[in-house]
Amino acid sequence: MTALPSKSPLETLVFLLGGPAMLSRPITNSLDLMRAAEAGVPVQAVRHLQRHLSFSNREMSAVLAISESTLARRENAKTNLTRDESEKAIQLAALVAHGLETFTTEEAFSDWLHAKNTALGNITPQSLLDSALGRDQVRSILYRIQHGIYS
Repeated sequence: MTALPSKSPLETLVFLLGGPAMLSRPITNSLDLMRAAEAGVPVQAVRHLQRHLSFSNREMSAVLAISESTLARRENAKTNLTRDESEKAIQLAALVAHGLETFTTEEAFSDWLHAKNTALGNITPQSLLDSALGRDQVRSILYRIQHGIYS
């Protein structure tokens, strides 16, 4: 894992999902992300994000609330995720972009994701990524770390 080149949060998000070519459309703003979610994010984009997170198939499936076998079937068929699954993938990529901005390297962010956090009641941030409310909690902690607030 390495530090990513300096990019805007949106550019980092798109990079984490494999870039504009992987998403089959240019992404220049939040509305473009909404349209990408409506069209469905390709499973290959999720696999790209998964590699950056060093998540197992089981961990990635849990975050997207989709079975491993369904994810594998869609990957083999080269079909896209549903809108809901796509939104979760985009939210996760946005959270990772925020984490990389905060911690600067994928390794440091990954270490933090997998470590118990006292501000989260001694659970790992990764264990909260499977729900919107959990992702909000993780995002809040990242914001607090970034701004020097005890976390």
